[in-house]
Parts: sequence; structure tokens; C-alpha cells
Amino acid sequence: MDKRDFLTIRRQTYIMFALIFFGLLLVFLVHRFSPNVQSAMEADRINSVMALLGVTLFAIGIPILLRTGYFQKGSREGGLHLSDFLRMKRLIISSIGIGEFFMLFAYYLPIYTYHLYLSVLLGLYGIYSIFPSRATYEKELRSFGVLDEND
Repeated sequence: MDKRDFLTIRRQTYIMFALIFFGLLLVFLVHRFSPNVQSAMEADRINSVMALLGVTLFAIGIPILLRTGYFQKGSREGGLHLSDFLRMKRLIISSIGIGEFFMLFAYYLPIYTYHLYLSVLLGLYGIYSIFPSRATYEKELRSFGVLDEND
């Protein structure tokens, strides 16, 4: 296990955080400086459900399925190869990034307040679940039984 792998995962995660922050800033500025566009629209049940299901699926559901699938693969094979572990981490980061864009969709469109708050809460949980720390990374390496590429 190389420190470069951890730094690569951390860099990808921070790039995703920056894109989401930029998106939130952009949506905030649109709401702030052109309120006429949003005031003409009313909350729609279809948009509310799509936003909530999108955030739930991509920020919570798919990462859980990916972690479970790769954990089972590692337990069947006596350990998970580092390349498979890094692929899993990239897929999880990408999935949560898509979920965060659903959160931006929920923030941009007028949806029901309850769905908006729940979408933001689920999006924040998705970000929290991948926040890159060295201790969490090492714990995941041990729990998935990651093997060196030389093994």
C-alpha cells in the first residue's frame, strides 16, 4: 500500500467536493439574482420524488451495494487486490458525485420543502461517508483484506 494511492483518492474526493461547492454557489447566485425565473414555477411532486430518489440511490444505495459486493469478492478470494480496492473507491466517489448533482437539482427546482431538506441531509451523509482521512483509509484496507500487488 502506497501513500500515493491514498493521496490519489483524496485528490479525487476534493475535486468532487469543489465541483459540488461550485454548483451550490452557482445555484445560489441564480436564485439570488434572477428570482423571477423560480417564482413562476410551483413545487412539483414529480421533481420532488425524482430528486429525493436520485440522491438516495446514488449517494447511499449504490455505495452500500459496491462496498458489499467488493467485500464479498475479497472474502471469496482470500483478500481484495489493491487495484480492485482503488476501483471500488473511484466508483463510490463517482456515484456520490452523481447523487450530489441530484441534490443540486433539488436545490435549483422548486420542490417540496421536506424533500429538499431530506435530499440535502442524504447528500451530506454521502459526502461524510467518503471524507478522506488516513485512519479511515487504513481501517478500510484492513477490513477489506487488501493484498499488496506483489502477493
